[in-house]
Parts: sequence; structure tokens; C-alpha cells
Amino acid sequence: MTIYTAGNAAKQWILTELHQRFGESSYRILDLGCGAAPSWKTFLEMHLNASYVGFDYDRAAVARGQKEFLGMANASLNVGDVQTLSTQKEFDVVTAFSAVEHVVDKHAFLKTVFASLKSGGIAYLNYDDGHFRSNNMKERIMVPVSQMLAMVGIQGPFMKHVDDAEFRKQAEQAGFTFLSLRKHNLYPIKGFMRGASTEAVEAWYAFEERLNELYTPEQLDKVKWSTTLVIQKP
Repeated sequence: MTIYTAGNAAKQWILTELHQRFGESSYRILDLGCGAAPSWKTFLEMHLNASYVGFDYDRAAVARGQKEFLGMANASLNVGDVQTLSTQKEFDVVTAFSAVEHVVDKHAFLKTVFASLKSGGIAYLNYDDGHFRSNNMKERIMVPVSQMLAMVGIQGPFMKHVDDAEFRKQAEQAGFTFLSLRKHNLYPIKGFMRGASTEAVEAWYAFEERLNELYTPEQLDKVKWSTTLVIQKP
């Protein structure tokens, strides 16, 4: 197993999927809500055939990423609102890592994804539920506060639980074909595995995938707090 990112089983699964799907062929990736894109560095260094373009609302995070990716010809990070981007069927893949729960207007977001993909293109849209199951009182308070702030135009700290069935329905209404729903990041193993050995991380990732084979997403939702909706543009 090649480890592309050591601390997140969902992101590792998506990157492995891209490797298996495209191999050595050239393809273009649009990453929405990229932040500083830390999970992409190793993957893009190993896949020079992949061209990566990331967008995020957070200027400071994008600036950190631009510094980290300086000199890499196949990576570009940019400031932009993923709900209003103007792209035209340029990309083979659209990704969103731990991002959908921070999107205020999911209908507009899905329109961006649809408009950005070529026919037959795949989107891997990942979102986390840790904010909403956390025992941290500050985070619990921030969830409703962030939603009120968004109502007056302050979208930066926004976070809201994403309902799997509702988000899938929204994607299908936007014109997408549903492919699969995956669950990852067993709680509290994800936190426990920070700084773990390569052997331990490989065992963790393999266990996560085996559970996806044995149980439904609905069953796994009780113990896995990260979800990836995989959809395709016809």
C-alpha cells in the first residue's frame, strides 16, 4: 500500500481511487475548499501526470499552500468562492476534502461541481461529522453561531451537519448519477493514530476498507464520522 496521507482514511481512499482509476494517463483535478491542500503534496509529487487546481475562500490558507507548492508545475492554489466559481467542463475529477459541511449553499456548490466536470467525470465529495458530535463545548456552541453569522454574510466559520440522504438527493437533482457512499475515520482511532508507524497506518486503512465491505453506510455511520459521496456527470 502506498501511503499518500497518514492521518485520514477518507482522504487516503480518495487518492488511492484516483491512482487506480487514472494510472499513468493525464487528467485534471479540481479541488474545492482546498485550504492549504496538505494531503495532496505527496500524491502530486508521485503523479506528475495529474494536474491539480485548488480553490478556497480562506486567503491565508491558500497563501500557505502556495508557499508549500512553490515550484510544482502540476499544482495551482487559488482564492475563490466554491459556490460561485465559473469553470466550463474542464476537469476529469472534482474533489472536496472535509469541505461540504462548511458550504452554505449546497445547491450552488453542486452546480459548480457539475459545470466543472467533463461528461463522464467523477466527483468525490467528502464531509465530516466530528464538529457535531464533539464534546468540546466551544465547538458545540460555535455550530449554531456559525449558521447565524452566515445569515448576515459571514460565511468563513460556517458549519452544518450534512444529511447523507438529502445531499445525495440534491446531487441527483443537479443531474448527477449516484455511484457510491463510503464511510471512514473510525472514532477515536483517527486521533489515536496521529504519529503512528507506517505499518500501523496500513493496518488501520485496511481495516477501514474491510468494514466498508462488511457493513452498510448506515451501519457504519455510528462509528465512522467521515463520509464521501461519489457521483458522476453523465
